[in-house]
Amino acid sequence: MIKTKVVIIGSGPAGYSAAIYASRAQLKPILFTGVDSGGQLMSTSELENFPGFPDGIMGPKFMMLLKAQAEKFGTVVNPELITAVDFSERPFKLWTSFPEGFSAESFRQDKAAEIQQIGEKLRATQPDVIAEAVIIATGAGANKIGIPGESEFIGRGVSVCAVCDAAFFKDKKVYVIGGGDTALGDALALANFTNDVTIVYRRDQFRASQVMQERVLKHEQIKVLWNSLPKEIRGNQSVTELVIEQEGQEKVLPADGVFVAVGHHPISSLFKDQLDLDAQGYVLTSYNFSQLGLELSKKHLNEHGLITAPTMTTVEGVFAAGDVTDVTYRQAVTAAGMGAAAALDVENWLLKQA
Repeated sequence: MIKTKVVIIGSGPAGYSAAIYASRAQLKPILFTGVDSGGQLMSTSELENFPGFPDGIMGPKFMMLLKAQAEKFGTVVNPELITAVDFSERPFKLWTSFPEGFSAESFRQDKAAEIQQIGEKLRATQPDVIAEAVIIATGAGANKIGIPGESEFIGRGVSVCAVCDAAFFKDKKVYVIGGGDTALGDALALANFTNDVTIVYRRDQFRASQVMQERVLKHEQIKVLWNSLPKEIRGNQSVTELVIEQEGQEKVLPADGVFVAVGHHPISSLFKDQLDLDAQGYVLTSYNFSQLGLELSKKHLNEHGLITAPTMTTVEGVFAAGDVTDVTYRQAVTAAGMGAAAALDVENWLLKQA
């Protein structure tokens, strides 16, 4: 059994930033990377909008640098996956094993019911890790449409973040799949770099806000294919075609890029019965910009009217940072900043417990 002051669950910008700050504070954190070490940036071709990199940097290289920096200050990076937690009392209990009949695929595919079963079985056994404080930084995953070629061409013409990758499609032929605010926002972002943007939507009317609809429908560089279903993404080294079904007929469209914009989901199934989550599954902290987040913030006000430990969840001693709690921004830079804030909150909280 491992005993430690601080456990960090997740290895994206939030997790590693938290690790850098916590290890510099001599808290000796252990960071568990999980099944997708490095988070979403591992599938981002080039990161251009993170401060300090004027020439950009490849997503995987950026994550390796964060890992190296965290290890430099003493973070122990553990490649295992946290498979269950018990936050009912301190010290907190965590598991890295699997009960018979289960595997990491339950987490890789985010099968909530199976993850809950794993937790129920493991909490009846001795924990693998005990920690005084926990920082949750498990991030979020882009929703998939589940068509052939979608996963195969991620980073090679398929993207889930127009803000991240639009500049790489300058003067290219691109498609955006979706009809909500995210999709329309992606189309507008892409239109700054190319005049050949087409939205593919399965209905005959967007579900996005009226303001976003008006902007897109009036935009000369954005076209819309209504009542259209994406069926397949094809290519060789990169994307070359998008296959859609429209009015019962299959059409093959030349394409340089396909942006899947059907929303994101927080990776929080592990904590469903341990912490308060909002309706979308985001871990609730004062950084959750919602009515629930506002109510939690009021509970954390001190005598000076200031929110103490904004990254603390509804369980004292458990903190959250990055996309798993961020319903608004979901950017690498905001995740990193929130991770640093979480580590500072943990440091201050632990001092008060001494």
